[in-house]
Amino acid sequence: MNRIKNRNMKQYIKVFTIAFLCQILAISAFAQSEMLNLTGLLTQKKHAEIVVWSNIAGKKSMVTSYVLNPENSRFFLGIPFRPEASYQLQVTIMKMGHLRLERDFVANFPLQLKPNQNVQLSLNPAEFDGKTSKGMVIQKQVPKPQTASVSGKLVDWKLGGELLIEKVVEGRLEKVAGFIVEKEQPYFTFLMPVQSPGFYYLSTTRWKKRLYLKPNDQIVLNVDGQFAVKTDWVKTTAENKILADWTTLIFPVTGYGYNLEQRSKAIVDSAAFSSGYQALQLKIKAFLQQTNSSNAAFNQQFKTVVRMDNSLIALRSMLYQGGKKHLFWLPAKEYANVPMQYTEILDQNKVTSVDLLQLGEGNEYLNLAAKFSLNGLDEAKRAKLGDAGKLQVMMAAVPSETLKSYLLKSQLEEFNVVNYSEFKAAFLPFAKYAKPASVKKKYDNVLHQFAPDTAFIGKSAYDFVLQDVNGKPASMKDFKGKVVLIDVWATWCGPCKAQMPFLKEVEEAYKGNDNIVFIGISVDAESAKQKWLDMIKEKELHGVQLIDFSGKSFAQKYKINAIPRFLLIDKQGNWVEVRCPLPEDKVKLKTYINQELNKGV
Repeated sequence: MNRIKNRNMKQYIKVFTIAFLCQILAISAFAQSEMLNLTGLLTQKKHAEIVVWSNIAGKKSMVTSYVLNPENSRFFLGIPFRPEASYQLQVTIMKMGHLRLERDFVANFPLQLKPNQNVQLSLNPAEFDGKTSKGMVIQKQVPKPQTASVSGKLVDWKLGGELLIEKVVEGRLEKVAGFIVEKEQPYFTFLMPVQSPGFYYLSTTRWKKRLYLKPNDQIVLNVDGQFAVKTDWVKTTAENKILADWTTLIFPVTGYGYNLEQRSKAIVDSAAFSSGYQALQLKIKAFLQQTNSSNAAFNQQFKTVVRMDNSLIALRSMLYQGGKKHLFWLPAKEYANVPMQYTEILDQNKVTSVDLLQLGEGNEYLNLAAKFSLNGLDEAKRAKLGDAGKLQVMMAAVPSETLKSYLLKSQLEEFNVVNYSEFKAAFLPFAKYAKPASVKKKYDNVLHQFAPDTAFIGKSAYDFVLQDVNGKPASMKDFKGKVVLIDVWATWCGPCKAQMPFLKEVEEAYKGNDNIVFIGISVDAESAKQKWLDMIKEKELHGVQLIDFSGKSFAQKYKINAIPRFLLIDKQGNWVEVRCPLPEDKVKLKTYINQELNKGV
């Protein structure tokens, strides 16, 4: 019997070895004979995206892309060469818009590619004219910067799509390059500059896989394209072997809310997660004791990885479980009533080192850990704190001055601050932390949205007269001594109509109160006056309804460029706020109203 077992085992090993070698040869052949390297330099410091398109029998498809910024002007692209295809290089130059990068102009260049021939280009945006190939020069080979390569195959890649390589910038992920991996040929190759060792992420819309790359590293791997659960490492490094072992160790509990694929699942077995997570803690301690590499810097960073990942498993899962309602995920914004055993583990694994910013999940951890600091407060105390008070608690929970800066940036993005008064209360006390360039930029952008409103707040609102539904003029002077809530809307505005049911609920709360008036101001064109009148009847809109034809009078004066918009006037006829919370946040909006109604009572 043992002979049979041994013979079967030898046969299995032989078959496995042959299959494994064939796999390596197939990937090697793809990477070496079918892949061309296209490298180059953008001669001006700009934000840009380089894209290669292929055209086969009239079918145009994106092949690969690379993202550039003013600090990184070199691009590196791997192109799967097909003799029957023609190729085109597209360069999109970006400029900073009001809130984000926007397209400035696009230039297209034909690419003449030949088998086994790499191409190096120089691109000068100053010479682009959009009509000719001016601005692109094919260069002779020049010394290349240090690079690393990541290549392989997506197994069970059913639909095809884009695979990304992302780098870490201040604890967040930014796209470096994209590769369109076809269903029929699910191979990929990335070549990227790596000047110093660090973490990168291979990712799709369904999953992310953490890698550690050093200059000249060559990584080859076959990844399960559906869930990235199984990975066969054809060629790897000691650091990535440790990362792979770590992923395998925590996998039994990461299925309960850690992986991207699991976040949308409706059912979480909290008992199974709890027992699995508790049992994992001893295994993690043993794993750290026996895991070490010859790379001292990596060893130190890996300790941060372990503490952060261990915490994130619980932080993510507790938040998702707290937001669960019926059969659907409705993630909570805050933690509440977290079991003590999780609190103890989270305290033990707290990450306070700025090394956190070298990990793609660092900003997420920083944000969730700060929110977790509110867990000990009861519901009544939280409500009394308000957003500004909560932010003070969260900022105090972060000991590092540097990490406070990036938490501030996260909260600038997340807090529902609707006007200057709220910005002043919540963020002005922490202005000193808006020193890093990206944080200052975000801080200033939010501030500049609201700062112009200070020109109106506290000033008289009696300086406008508009037409009512009967064509008669109505002035704010007509409502002297009353609190006035104004709704600026239009018949063509979907979000405006979505707020109408909520506004009716707010109006109902003040039914019979003669100290408040609700006014609707439409910015419809004069030609749409009848449509405006019809919608007032159709939607059964209450209160006083006025029209500001195309916004030429009221809306332009108060710089209202987006609707719906709600404004509040006090009993003396002065502006309290020119940006109020939307009626969907009934509690918050009623707080504004009640504050004015109760003045002088």
